[in-house]
Amino acid sequence: MELDKQYYLQRRENLKAHLSCDNPLCIMIGEASGYRGARFTGVPFTAESLLVDKLIPRIEHPQGQRITTRQLPWKEPSATIVWEELNKYQVADRIIMFNAVPWHPEGKNGSLSDRPPKKAEKNAGLEFLSLFFELFPDLPVVALGNTASVNLKRLAIAHTKIRHPANGGAALFRSGAKIFIEKCLSSV
Repeated sequence: MELDKQYYLQRRENLKAHLSCDNPLCIMIGEASGYRGARFTGVPFTAESLLVDKLIPRIEHPQGQRITTRQLPWKEPSATIVWEELNKYQVADRIIMFNAVPWHPEGKNGSLSDRPPKKAEKNAGLEFLSLFFELFPDLPVVALGNTASVNLKRLAIAHTKIRHPANGGAALFRSGAKIFIEKCLSSV
């Protein structure tokens, strides 16, 4: 799948806008960019469909404008679940997201498939994660799943670990997110 330069520039602008939160409440760290989500959008836990429908705060994506030429915009189940919860608690505009491995590990079927990050990729992600936390040093942090939690521990970053919403984890993610968000809101 060939992508033009404008695509890469748009991903960078999306991430820049996402990180430009004026009054952040907390940080949410995921595992890696998924092929239906951040691989196309540049922002963790964000899918093309959410951008097209203007459901992601701080990102000025023209309504209806597509990133891909696929018949329908890509939808990412984890992204949908995460943003539903953030909107439910009215904190979507105050959450900053990043990934322990901030690129897409291609699966056995190429760029349109996922696989867990390899050890070397997790190690390489540490540098990016460390730089990310230089931008946001004093905010509460939640890790979605094991990979995020392990890399945060390796950097000695205090965090709460909750279930990632993928692979049947939606209910546990929702209950963990509720507790974490309420804790963050009570500390401001």
